[in-house]
Amino acid sequence: MDFAIGGIGIAMLIFGIVEAAKKFGVSGKGSQVLALVLGFVFVGLSQAIANEMIAVGVVPFIELVVTAVAGGLAAMGYFDFLKKQVLKR
Repeated sequence: MDFAIGGIGIAMLIFGIVEAAKKFGVSGKGSQVLALVLGFVFVGLSQAIANEMIAVGVVPFIELVVTAVAGGLAAMGYFDFLKKQVLKR
């Protein structure tokens, strides 16, 4: 089974969202609950798309949102990485 939406791997997406949420104060069991809920949502969406349970016209919008979230998370990661590199010097 391919757990991806719009080419974005769901496991990495969930990991990125949970890590970003931690930076905003989510911690402990809240992180676990968030990961569980996101897993249900994104795996359910990917399976619904794969089994053509979602209207064909809606799928591009779901892929757009998922890709935009992944892009935002990537930007946060680059920002943190560069901030750490600049502070090292």
